[in-house]
Amino acid sequence: MSGVFYVAGNTSSSCFFPMTLDTQMTLALLQELLMALRPNDVDGYKAWLALGIEVLGRDVAAEVECDWMVPLLAEEERERLVAWQLGVST
Repeated sequence: MSGVFYVAGNTSSSCFFPMTLDTQMTLALLQELLMALRPNDVDGYKAWLALGIEVLGRDVAAEVECDWMVPLLAEEERERLVAWQLGVST
């Protein structure tokens, strides 16, 4: 299958839901945003978010940021993210 990748450890015969390239890119965006947020790298965060918007579209990037990422964050990280969105330096 062209353009379809499988979850690590799974083969085409054992995986019912192969990950498409779009799914992989969305998960990579989530990972990169988390990795920028945790060490307080506002410039890195904004760069990855801009790239995510450019490649995946605003709706997907917003879903990753709001619906997927926020539940994974500690309270301090959530507060930092809100401050960044408001343009406040933390």
